[in-house]
Amino acid sequence: MDTYTLTIDSLDNEGRGISTLPNGKKIFIPGVLPGEECLIELTKESSRYAEGVCTRLLTQSQHRIQPHGVIIPGCNLAHLSYDQQVKYKQNKVINCLTRIGHLPQEITSLVNDTVPSAITSNYRNHMQYKIAHGKVSLTAEGSNTPVPAELCPLEYSVFSDIRKTIDDIFDVAPTTLFSGLVLRGSERTQEVLMELVSDSEDTHERIINATNNYLAASSMVQKIKDAISDYNLRGITLRMSRSAVEKRTRGGKRVLITGEDFYTETLCGRTFKIKAGAFFQVNIPQAEVLYKLASESIANAKTVCDIYCGTGSIGLSVLHEGQQLLGVESVSEAVASAKENAALSGVANAKFICKPAEKFNFQEEKLPTPIAAIVDPPRQGLDFAFVNHLLKLSPDSISYVSCDPATMARDLAQIVGSGKYEIRSVTPVDMFPQTSHVETVVQLSKGSVPSQDVKVKFSMENVSSAKYVDKPATYEQIKTYVKEHSGLNVSSLYIAQVKQKYGIIERDCYNLPKSDDSRQPKCPESKEKAIVEALKYFKMI
Repeated sequence: MDTYTLTIDSLDNEGRGISTLPNGKKIFIPGVLPGEECLIELTKESSRYAEGVCTRLLTQSQHRIQPHGVIIPGCNLAHLSYDQQVKYKQNKVINCLTRIGHLPQEITSLVNDTVPSAITSNYRNHMQYKIAHGKVSLTAEGSNTPVPAELCPLEYSVFSDIRKTIDDIFDVAPTTLFSGLVLRGSERTQEVLMELVSDSEDTHERIINATNNYLAASSMVQKIKDAISDYNLRGITLRMSRSAVEKRTRGGKRVLITGEDFYTETLCGRTFKIKAGAFFQVNIPQAEVLYKLASESIANAKTVCDIYCGTGSIGLSVLHEGQQLLGVESVSEAVASAKENAALSGVANAKFICKPAEKFNFQEEKLPTPIAAIVDPPRQGLDFAFVNHLLKLSPDSISYVSCDPATMARDLAQIVGSGKYEIRSVTPVDMFPQTSHVETVVQLSKGSVPSQDVKVKFSMENVSSAKYVDKPATYEQIKTYVKEHSGLNVSSLYIAQVKQKYGIIERDCYNLPKSDDSRQPKCPESKEKAIVEALKYFKMI
């Protein structure tokens, strides 16, 4: 492979260093910082960009706090000083707003400093481990290679005690029955929920029996309880995930082995029951900061709409006395948990509906006004159709809570481009210290705003992407979307196969086989999923 001596210019959205090859092509290098001069070995080159690794650091940034080459699993920014991490995250949000959302430069005046986390290590209440070669481990970024879990400084300290206990058990009683371990818990309630994962091809009944027999023979439950005597081991579940999709999505069949299938957490003065497999914020003190920011515009509302509400954590946490809460969520298990959490916290004026947000008719609810909306979508952002529903609902204020500033910027372009809403503030929140990830809270309102705020209005023609044009996306647009959002490269053949599967008729089908038995490569599951997301985004399915 070719080698080059390069100086790093900046960091990309994934925390990788960016430099420029002699041919003018951008190259992305992990583990390096702006200003550092590096000896780079080229590992991949395409027509548009290249990737490489730093084989030797020639000059070191003053902001580097870890030696080059030290791998800390799950911490792709651990080599950068914390004060620079929070600055990086603010710049990341600004870049997404201006370069992806194509919002005017004035928007930068509305972006606040990143709210730092009070704790930067041992903050994660949810860890997923790999079990390989008789050890509980983590995996190296971008691979399935196991690395020692003790190298990661993010897990709760009690999780470390559990890991070590299980490792000791495996030393005495080796087994290949388990492929993974999930630990969740609360430092406030001092409860832990444990999940063992098996990818065995055996029948579910035999796997369950084998698990019960192993736990009994090894005295695992009692040994873990002894190791964490200050904590309550609330329960142990078993998840059987065989297929590649189940492993990737952490799906499969889940059964209770002992105890209960949940633990409890306190957040913003409310009590939440969190089941195995349910989403919940991983940094509890910082989640309270996030929710407080999200609640700033709801004080005068009679109805709070919590869209993509999950287990109800945001809506229930921010609701004021006398307000009505309407939560909308597509996952039935999450809705059931939200109802239970409302009862636990004594909130009677809450209603949770199981339905995709884009298919929910808000007008049928006859909601008391004024209305405040809180949207907390998954990483892929808001559904295009839902944004249209949101604009018809016309809440007095919108709090957008985002875990991906790129899709957030895209959505804000559509919302603000309608001319109905203005951005009041954008606040990055560091929920994930030592990583490149950032949460963001955006406050939007209708009507006139104080003169110090910037009113962002522009025609949708100013959004250079064809994402908002009411016509099918081209193959190149689909390929670009998939690359930007999943990092995968997909061929026209794979796109055509997925389009045909979903009933999208091709003109003369030149990308498809001419006969059913034609020998052509089949689109892999991971790429099919990414293509489907793109087709949904472009409203083609």
